[in-house]
Amino acid sequence: MDDTSPTDVAHAAVNSLLRVVAQSADDLRAFHDVVSRAQLSSLAPFPRATVLLSERIIDRLATIDKELEEVLLGLGLVNAPR
Repeated sequence: MDDTSPTDVAHAAVNSLLRVVAQSADDLRAFHDVVSRAQLSSLAPFPRATVLLSERIIDRLATIDKELEEVLLGLGLVNAPR
């Protein structure tokens, strides 16, 4: 018999999301630190593929931002700090 309630499932989903968001935040912060410390002026010009990939990442992060906002709304945290 499955004793898992809808509330338990929701809590598990939110806890999983929190773990993934925390790890992603750490990864993004580390990426930011590496790139911001690099001497970009001494690097060779970016290949077109790198520019396109950067644009795709920006688009995906914008989508993720909107979807995380939807999660906040779904949890009733409309005025949560951003």
